[in-house]
Amino acid sequence: MHRPALLALFLCPALCLASAPILSRTLPNGLEVVVVEVPSSPLVTLEVAVKNGSMTETPDFNGVSHLYEHMFFKPNAALPDADAYNARVRALGMLSNATTDTEHVNYFVTTTADHCAEAMAFLRDALLSPKFDPVELERERLAVTQEIDRNESDPLYHFTHAVDAEVWWKYPSRKDPLGNRKTVLAATVEQLRTIQERYYVPNNSVLVVTGGVKAETVFALAAQLFLAWKPSARSPFVDYPLVHHPPIPRTKLVLVEQPVATVTGELQWQGPSSVGEDVALTYAADLQTVALAQPASRFQKALVDSGVCLGVGFAWFTQRNTGPIQLQFDATPQKALACIQAIKAELPRMAEPDYLTDEELRDAAHALEVQRALEIEQPSELAHTLSFWWTSAGLDYYRTYLEKTRAVTRADIARYMRTYVLGKPYILGVLLSKEMESQGLDRQALEKLAVTVKPDAPARGGRH
Repeated sequence: MHRPALLALFLCPALCLASAPILSRTLPNGLEVVVVEVPSSPLVTLEVAVKNGSMTETPDFNGVSHLYEHMFFKPNAALPDADAYNARVRALGMLSNATTDTEHVNYFVTTTADHCAEAMAFLRDALLSPKFDPVELERERLAVTQEIDRNESDPLYHFTHAVDAEVWWKYPSRKDPLGNRKTVLAATVEQLRTIQERYYVPNNSVLVVTGGVKAETVFALAAQLFLAWKPSARSPFVDYPLVHHPPIPRTKLVLVEQPVATVTGELQWQGPSSVGEDVALTYAADLQTVALAQPASRFQKALVDSGVCLGVGFAWFTQRNTGPIQLQFDATPQKALACIQAIKAELPRMAEPDYLTDEELRDAAHALEVQRALEIEQPSELAHTLSFWWTSAGLDYYRTYLEKTRAVTRADIARYMRTYVLGKPYILGVLLSKEMESQGLDRQALEKLAVTVKPDAPARGGRH
């Protein structure tokens, strides 16, 4: 699921969790404009998101979407140099930032609500007329490679990168939004223009506005300011379709050695997509994630309260182009093998009819309602949430999400487990230190465990 943070439950009926409506309108050029009115807020956040990111990147483009993001808040045809650009930012008092993910690139500014029109024009100019100045490009190459350097200084980066390379074995660049250093250093203005022409079109983008504004005013402004933004003849994904990630061919151990004090690991499978025939199982995946994370759950009691693992979590990540399922764990070196064995013994039990109670499912659904209500309390964060869901699942998915999660049954969760986890090949990733390997926690012991304790036993009374 997109937001893995788990929330305390409050004794509050669903009606008290009602929040401001999400209003949307699609302009003639295909740009969808989404507005959430928060009359009490003196601020407005404007965010543009594009269906781009590493899911669109062949190896020779891996990291160019990220580099493009760094080139966005730069001089353009309307603000032709750094002095003019910086003066405009100061005049509007804007806070700005951007991110690049697997399926989602977003750009956002926050200012006072009375500057909404000027801020929207500012974003419009950045979208429609970037200069891609070669001097600025050299600066941002350095910025992106320094970001790669920072990530490479973190042991977890090496771990996740190595595991992802095996899970997405045929198209690993499609799941690597940070990007490849060599590709970034070799990227050209022509490649940036290719991304702009291919993906930065209104019928592949959304404008989200949250805060102290009126929806009709925003719709009228957008229709006027984005009139000149020409759509592509059809969706970019018709001419440049997303890849189909082939299944993991066999269970495999990925052992990563880094200077760490405890053992971190995960079992990872390829899960469902937020579009397609198995979309119904994504709601079961999310509800199960919340229910299992509760300290009193059978899952936590068996694996953490028992003392065999230091911590565990089980989640699916919302993606339209195949989301990963990850069972993550931490353990002491002395108990790491026992922790993995206990996890794998627990997996088939998670599809049993009585593993989660109806009450636990109701509580998990209510926690998601509380989370949704809290989002409206931070309009600037809500803009990010809405743009993420728009790119990776669709606004209709978000609008009906709570209703669909409330309808999830224990049978749905069992079907999700049997479809994507039980009996399916997976990647077992383990992050440990060289000293731990010399003390018996070595490849041979871990590989033996991976192949001898199989999480493929059917649930009692269940079917393969």
